[in-house]
Amino acid sequence: MNKIFKSLVGNTFIFAIGNGSALLVSFFMIPIYTSILSTTAFGISDVINTTVSMLLPIVSLNIFTAVFRWSLSESSIKEEVFSNGLFVTMIGAASSIIIGVFIFLFQVKYAWAVAFNISGVVLLNFFQNFFRGTDKIRLYAFSGVVGAVANAILNILLMIVFKFGLTGYLLSLIISNYTTVLFLVIFGNGFHYWDKNLISRKKIFEMLRFSMPMIPNSFTWWMTNDISRIIILIFIGPAGNGLYAIANKLPSMMFTLFSLFQNAWQISSVKTAKEKDVEKIYSITFNVVVALMIYVSTLIISVVKIFMHYYVAPSYYEAWKFIPILLMTAMLSNISGFLGTTYLVAKETKGLFTTTIWGTVVNIVMSCVLIPVIGVQGAAISGALGFLVVSSIRLKQTAKWVKIQVNWLGHMFLILGYFFVSLNEYIYLRPIFLNICIILAMTLFLIRYLRRIRE
Repeated sequence: MNKIFKSLVGNTFIFAIGNGSALLVSFFMIPIYTSILSTTAFGISDVINTTVSMLLPIVSLNIFTAVFRWSLSESSIKEEVFSNGLFVTMIGAASSIIIGVFIFLFQVKYAWAVAFNISGVVLLNFFQNFFRGTDKIRLYAFSGVVGAVANAILNILLMIVFKFGLTGYLLSLIISNYTTVLFLVIFGNGFHYWDKNLISRKKIFEMLRFSMPMIPNSFTWWMTNDISRIIILIFIGPAGNGLYAIANKLPSMMFTLFSLFQNAWQISSVKTAKEKDVEKIYSITFNVVVALMIYVSTLIISVVKIFMHYYVAPSYYEAWKFIPILLMTAMLSNISGFLGTTYLVAKETKGLFTTTIWGTVVNIVMSCVLIPVIGVQGAAISGALGFLVVSSIRLKQTAKWVKIQVNWLGHMFLILGYFFVSLNEYIYLRPIFLNICIILAMTLFLIRYLRRIRE
């Protein structure tokens, strides 16, 4: 068990070094974005990114998930996995460009941006998942550094120097994705794995049988996570979506931090499945991750108003009001993702869709009800409710493979702390003194809890 945890911590650290750079660059670029782009322009860019996320599983057929899972298997022929996966990926990438350019000819203004962005993201997901599955973790992690640096340089060049505005922002995303793909191909010696003679209909169908049931899951996951943006656009407009997008930046960073761990956990969970104390490993990992997420989110909320005052342009300051609930949404999304790994290990990917669809229904219904009444805040509440439903169902379903012993009492104590700090920020009751007292109590509890786990 100790070996599993050491491997998990070590891999998480490597992912943090690489992908953490992307997080830092994204963090420091927000003041530039908000000073150059209006709330309407930023709202449009967010809709474009949301559209890319929506179409990604359809264009790629989610083949990169099968590539990652097969690459982890010791019995798989890596060249066969790579060649068949790349074949499917290239078809999807080329199709997206052809269709996007065709639509652009009919005066759909940003169709080109969606098409080339999807193509780059499809290729990037393939190469990153292949090298992550073949244990080239350092290469995978460093690709995040390359992408982040390229994006930052291009943003400065295209948005500040040449003043291309929104077009510069979109071009930066596209070019940085292709730059990262090129880096992985060259330094990962990608062509070494390519063998057209290994491409077979049988292998492609085998991999697609694993990945395709995840397409509706990915699509409904997008609807659970991002459909609110479209509803905001309909009822409030691009400016409201721009505020929502900025408010989501901090929760998105929480999600990115979790993904550093999740990347390592997906590798460790396959190895953990062979351990006799698998339930204990899952339970400890789950409880520690959830406790740390609540604690870190509480720290963020305690300084969010001061932070946003200096972090964004004045026209975006109001976005702080949505962050407390959006952080809760991000936490529940991460919990759902953690539990979702169990389906991947068990190769029961159909269960991912059946659980996500319930969250999607809740999110869509509540968004349509709440957004017209209470505005952008309704989108945040709807997303949290949607992921709460998904997490609850998955916790129950995955118990047939791994029964996680949840520390309900401890988590409720931390959630209460999070609730009172959030409430204190909203109603302006001596926020500093009361927040310090609550966070101190949470810190002492967390230290005691982590010590007890180590015993």
